[in-house]
Amino acid sequence: MKIIIGLAALAFFIYIGAALYLYLTQDSKIFNRKWAKPYEPAVAEKIYFITSDGIKLEGAYTKNGEKLPLVLYFSGNANNVIEFLDKIAPKIKNYNFIGFNYPGYAGSEGKPCEKCILKYALEIYDKYKPQVVIGRSLGTAVASYVAYKRPVKKLVLITPFDSILNIAKNKYPLLPVEVLVKYKFNEYLWVKELNIPVSVLLVKDDDIIPEENINNLLTHIKHLDKKITVSGVKHGNVYEYENITEVLKQLLD
Repeated sequence: MKIIIGLAALAFFIYIGAALYLYLTQDSKIFNRKWAKPYEPAVAEKIYFITSDGIKLEGAYTKNGEKLPLVLYFSGNANNVIEFLDKIAPKIKNYNFIGFNYPGYAGSEGKPCEKCILKYALEIYDKYKPQVVIGRSLGTAVASYVAYKRPVKKLVLITPFDSILNIAKNKYPLLPVEVLVKYKFNEYLWVKELNIPVSVLLVKDDDIIPEENINNLLTHIKHLDKKITVSGVKHGNVYEYENITEVLKQLLD
């Protein structure tokens, strides 16, 4: 009897420990900003955006020509947005690009959180009025939210997911993730309301996003314009795909 009680107590403490670990480490996992290293652009113009509550966000503007459609870009959870705007955006000649780092990333002030990122994303949209919005990984949720809240003409999702909450449910099926997860980023709830063209770029056998969560998002897209799947790269290095510029052009056009 004592052995059974001891094993039950051990299982209980392991369960509590796992729940506590998930709760305490989620900020660093969802907002993996330590990898968003400082980056000085060579082609793009470095700019700043001051939020309604006085936070200074670092960003960049890529001008490829006069009177071109403007694309607003939201990066992944471990990226400096300026790197995309400086290395890849200048090669996509039919569009101008703009983007800003999330709070606490690289040269941006503040601390990242779901509420503030979504709030600032709308403020950025309202100032610059882009025609197209692109999101990459975590940024796909932010881009989807902007498209849900504002009159965007087209949405492009690069390595998207359905929801941080759903991914956590998938990974930790025995834990009460509904209570533990602070930042849910329920992308599928915003996407399903959209009546605009949505293009998607996936990597074959994504090593970060479970296939179930990718497929769940796709089922909620009403107007799937293009879906392109590339191989030979992983979730984190999708931009190293050899023809990435041409793929992005296809998704945008």
